[in-house]
Amino acid sequence: MQFTPELNFDGGRVRPLAAEDRDALFRVYQQPELPGQRPLQDPAQLDRMIELSVQMAATQRGMMWALEVGSEGNYELLGVVGAFDWQPSMLRITLRIDGLPELGCDLRAAALETCIGFLSSKYHLRNFAFQWVDGQNPAYRDMLTRIGFSLSARQRDGWRTAEQTFVDVELYHRLLDQDVPDPTARAGE
Repeated sequence: MQFTPELNFDGGRVRPLAAEDRDALFRVYQQPELPGQRPLQDPAQLDRMIELSVQMAATQRGMMWALEVGSEGNYELLGVVGAFDWQPSMLRITLRIDGLPELGCDLRAAALETCIGFLSSKYHLRNFAFQWVDGQNPAYRDMLTRIGFSLSARQRDGWRTAEQTFVDVELYHRLLDQDVPDPTARAGE
């Protein structure tokens, strides 16, 4: 049974992670975007992440999508969209994108919007969070506000980057009043 759908957007798609994605995912996690995050040492470390992505979706604890750029028949995996800390009673979930440097803000925004549309329509989630860690690309903050997120909190020294070093975290939220269109819905159904 497929719990994580493939969703298309202008310029790319998100789709369930698969075992054959391991090498492309390894490239992504060789260039971590979060301060203090170390590059993976062994591609086999990703096997467990791929397995867990199915379990997370099946138990409504989260979802993970491969983020691919391109068009039909010519896609390249450049990142991962993660949805975690799913709190069904609060209709809340936290989103994250890990990507290669060439994955620009416009494609990240389109992927986030697509995933939000699906999660809102399918699971009626209304409260979407995103954490920006000091040291990440500052353009991500502008991208988040452009698609409806607003800064809701700053956590001083909330992210550990080394044994004795910490940086601040900014928490952004997007609250929805109603469902946004489901990108998997077909016209007339």
